[in-house]
Amino acid sequence: MLTVLLLSAASPAARAGCSRPLEVPLAPLGFSIILDGDKASGVFVNFIEQVAASAGCELRMHPVPRARLEFMFENGGADVILAATRSEKRDQSGRFIPLVQSRAVMVSLNGSRPAIHSLAELIATPGLRVAVVRGFDYGPAYQNAVEQLSRQHRLFLEKDPLEIARMLKAKMVDATIMPASALYGAAVVDKRVSDITTRLRIEPLGELPWHLGGMYLSRRLSQADQAILEKAILAANRNHALLNAYRQYYPAELVAAGTRAL
Repeated sequence: MLTVLLLSAASPAARAGCSRPLEVPLAPLGFSIILDGDKASGVFVNFIEQVAASAGCELRMHPVPRARLEFMFENGGADVILAATRSEKRDQSGRFIPLVQSRAVMVSLNGSRPAIHSLAELIATPGLRVAVVRGFDYGPAYQNAVEQLSRQHRLFLEKDPLEIARMLKAKMVDATIMPASALYGAAVVDKRVSDITTRLRIEPLGELPWHLGGMYLSRRLSQADQAILEKAILAANRNHALLNAYRQYYPAELVAAGTRAL
């Protein structure tokens, strides 16, 4: 049984909105999702709490590894995935609610290495070791690159962005592929690796364009609950609640590099 981190603070009258509490597993993701003991915070946590209070829905938030979160969503154990990009695999289990545009980039530490502009160049650069988070998915081109790097024995699959930040600092790997904000958010709050946040090198890759970012609602939710949630989510986003939350947590240049309004 997973430990419940928190429950939305909706009033008794408001709790009539959703037919049941919503299961929302959480995996650390920079400042988008922050887990600290029995507390959860971050851009998307703050956003979904606003949505839940408005819609009258209770939230049950649980800490899980990212790969476990994906498994739970596919098998009906999760009602919502926060901070998600759209993928064909997730579309089989849920309905995507777009909120912002985001993109993954190559992130490394400052150095004299020639610039890399594409996944093809990355794959063709021998000796460059790449770490990615298990369960992250940025589309077919990304998955193809991951497969090729794995065949070249240059790929490291890790549990979360913080582990990758540690590996970058220790020079165990040379680069990662994810939104720059995800790596920054994981590193800046950990004294062991916070110093790398001033040395991040961000390189957009041609095959990884802007994608819609947002959250997924499980198809196993009732139609009524889905409608209630979607209405509240879109209303909050029209007021720029999510983008404003990004700007509160991240430096402006990182937001510009990886996130923009629809």
